[in-house]
Amino acid sequence: MNSRLLVAFLCLAAVSSGCIIHDEPAYEGDVTFRWTLAGLRCDEDPDVRGVNIYIPGERLENDGRYPCRANGFDGIVLHRFQPGTYSFQLEAVSYVDEVLYEGSGTFRINGDQTVEIDLLPPGVPPSYAYLEWQFPGNASCNSAGVRYVDVRIDNSEWGRFDCEAGSNGNAIKSLYVDPGEHNVIMVALDSRLRVVYEHSGRLTTHYGAPTSYIGSMRTTATGVTLGWEFQDGPSRFNCSQAGVTHVEIRIDGGPWERFSCSAGSAGATITNTNLGVGNHDLQLVAVDAQNNPWYYYTGSFSVPSSGSANVLASLWVIGGASIKWELRAGGSALSCSQAGISDVAINFRDVFTGELVYGIVGDVHGCNDAPVVFEFLRPGRYQVEMFARANNGVEYRSVANSVTVDVVGHSFPGPNNALLVSLFPN
Repeated sequence: MNSRLLVAFLCLAAVSSGCIIHDEPAYEGDVTFRWTLAGLRCDEDPDVRGVNIYIPGERLENDGRYPCRANGFDGIVLHRFQPGTYSFQLEAVSYVDEVLYEGSGTFRINGDQTVEIDLLPPGVPPSYAYLEWQFPGNASCNSAGVRYVDVRIDNSEWGRFDCEAGSNGNAIKSLYVDPGEHNVIMVALDSRLRVVYEHSGRLTTHYGAPTSYIGSMRTTATGVTLGWEFQDGPSRFNCSQAGVTHVEIRIDGGPWERFSCSAGSAGATITNTNLGVGNHDLQLVAVDAQNNPWYYYTGSFSVPSSGSANVLASLWVIGGASIKWELRAGGSALSCSQAGISDVAINFRDVFTGELVYGIVGDVHGCNDAPVVFEFLRPGRYQVEMFARANNGVEYRSVANSVTVDVVGHSFPGPNNALLVSLFPN
């Protein structure tokens, strides 16, 4: 016996005390179907001719065959359903009646109802998500130094996307998955395919409607955040004041990378990532509009075990010198082969401090490479010192205090103005 009959029976049994049955009203209504096609509008898939609707027990107009879009509306309104619960099947079909998208579900009528459903291709898992990514400080892909983002859902294959495809209001469409919770991993790569950010999280997808998901990226890089300024004695200059248009950077003897001067000046910085924990060598050369080297910096920095080193490099004014040499013994000039010498070492000693520019080893060149042009010397007065060792063990040296060079800022003597240094056997 159902509950309504039971209530009526009890009322008859207790008629002397009175009993009133309150029935909840139910109303007929219209059902409005609104559909998308795997996230697309009808006019975005020209292969779709229409949508067929099947509702068991109901006879629909034109046997349930409707246009995909009518009067600018992707859907249809079906009228005057009696109160109750109904199941339905929707099929978006091609011009040869091939099912291109499908979906199913139920709706309950007690007044007008609306069913919104995203139809999916047959045979695929019935849910998916729109994925975006976001970098710290809401930085753009370019500012974050990111070129690509690799995405993986659960144990699927990785997919690679241009960073802009999922950033700045854009979103990528995930692969199709079963409704429910899923693991999502995002890995951001720079132009050299180095990992610079990552994200892992959980997303929940639903049948019949896509999910939106934003992955908040966190940095994985250990590297250096680098800025620069220019100095001439006690004075400091910005790019315009220094006459500099670009700055070239080299780390650990690797390839030179060129940046606009403004990218790292006046509070702006650039970031180089994935250098590894520990000490690193750093060189910077600032050039003018004619590509002449104007300022220079050499030094080192240490990357901590997490995060990045912060370096403000003060580039100093540079000038140049040009050096050539001769080998002499017994009053005669010798060729390199005659002297048995393959390499020579050149050095500059500051006449005021006694410091050597190129350490105790010097700057080594082939014996036949003269003249050699130097472009990264600090302005000042230097004694030129040279050394060479012949293959028979004889050592050749320049005469102490015999050649002095004055290095002037932004002045670069060429090969035709090379100073001659004579080397004699000890």
